[in-house]
Order: sequence, then structure tokens, then C-alpha cells
Amino acid sequence: MPGKKQDARVRYTKMVIKSSLMELMQLKPVAKITVTEICERAGINRATFYAHYNDPTDLLQSIERELIEDISAKTRPAIAALGGDLAESITGLVEYIRENAEVCRVLLSGSGDASFQNNVVDMVEKQFIDHWRAFSSTSVEDAQYIYTFIAIGSVGVIRKWLDEGVTKPSSEIASLIIKLSSAGFMSLS
Repeated sequence: MPGKKQDARVRYTKMVIKSSLMELMQLKPVAKITVTEICERAGINRATFYAHYNDPTDLLQSIERELIEDISAKTRPAIAALGGDLAESITGLVEYIRENAEVCRVLLSGSGDASFQNNVVDMVEKQFIDHWRAFSSTSVEDAQYIYTFIAIGSVGVIRKWLDEGVTKPSSEIASLIIKLSSAGFMSLS
């Protein structure tokens, strides 16, 4: 159905299937989850599952792709804001993560796909480094180290926040990430 909008039933069915996988992944890794388990939890038959996905791994990859696309769209303004209103951009990104807390928590947990975190970190590395080097005389190699430190540290802060049930406001987490990142930048001056 490329180019056509999905009707409400298809969107609902996909949402229930995805939700069922996320619930099951809180109990065990995707490699140990069967299509039957997903279907039972979702209240659908196997034919309905197979109309949309090949297997649980395909379903997980679909969820990850959607999340990465959304996060990528949210990070572009943050990267552009390195010289502007970074707090607003990072807060928007953290707020998106809060809105999708359960999925993000599962995907960043031990039950999630190990490559997902790397994909998130790698997704914006080149954009970040190119943009940041335009404002700095730092070498590409040093910029890569700085980016890795900031990105992995930021993911760690987000994971802790998610694991604690997103009890702090998004703006506080964004502010903390910015402060910690800024401290890293300032130490290089």
C-alpha cells in the first residue's frame, strides 16, 4: 500500500502487535518470543501477524526503525541549535522519549536488540561532528571522541531515567544532559 494511508483497523492492529511484543520483551529477549505468544497476547490470529511481519525479529526491527526515524527528526534541530537554543531542542527530544518511555526502556534494556543503542548513537554522529567542527578547531578524531563520550553518557542518563519510571520532568533531564555535555566541552578549551 505505498502512498496510501493505512486505515484505522490496520493502524490499531499494528499498535496491538507492537505493544504485545514490548510486553513480552519485558519478560524475555526477542529470540525467545514466538509468533504464537505475540498473537495470543494481541488477540489476533497468526495470519494477521504474517500479513504485516515475517517474525518477531522483523517486528522488532520495524519498531526500531520507526523510533530511529523519529529520534533522527528530533535530533536535527538539536544539532542545528549547538549555536542557538539547545535547551529547547534537547528538551523536545527528551519529551519524545518520555512519551515513548515504555518502548525506549525495553529497547535500551538487556532484553532489547544490542545494536539499537549503537544505531541511535551512530545515527547523528557525522551531522554532529560536521556541525560542531564548523564552530571549533578540534580535529575530526578528537571530535569523534567527544561525541562518543557525550552520546554514550546521554544514553546512560536516559536509561537511568527510564528505569526509574521517568519521575523527573523532561526539562530537568535535558538540562542535566546539557550541563554534563557542556562541562566536557569546556574542559577542552
